[in-house]
Amino acid sequence: MRDNPKLSVFTRVDTGLARFACGLLEGLKHLALWMLGLIAIDEYFTLIFEYGEGLADMALLEWAFLLLALSLTWRHCHYARHFGYGFWRGLGRWLTAQGILLAVGMIVLATLEPSGSAKALDSLKLANKSGEILSFAFALLALYLGAPTQPRIAEQPKPVTENARQEPSTSPAPDKAVSP
Repeated sequence: MRDNPKLSVFTRVDTGLARFACGLLEGLKHLALWMLGLIAIDEYFTLIFEYGEGLADMALLEWAFLLLALSLTWRHCHYARHFGYGFWRGLGRWLTAQGILLAVGMIVLATLEPSGSAKALDSLKLANKSGEILSFAFALLALYLGAPTQPRIAEQPKPVTENARQEPSTSPAPDKAVSP
């Protein structure tokens, strides 16, 4: 596009400004999702260690969550290494998955709250434990879905080109071909 002499200066400045704005918004989106992911991870540890008593106040559900989260994190690291993701790209995928699920959960909660559905859960005494179970389930789902995968468009294998260099012959006369 830069080599096209038909574009005016105004058009080039306009497209450059649009590219800059799109890049800035893309970066802010990734930063926000990373921050939401970090908030989600902090929230999980707050749910587990809610009374500040360390490992003594952990329920069986919380132990199961930690073991499953550890195994899914190992799976994530294994796939990241297998598919050639770098550290930051793998961490970004891990945090982005947590951030997306936290954002979806906040949207669902904001939708349920004005309609009174969340109050109905409170009256049934289901909001306390089911909320914790759902939080852990969504965290595990995010860990499972956030694992690196093979790219959708796999790179096509490069064709093997014939070597332009000829192999030296073993015949005494270099101009004659060797007969089998």
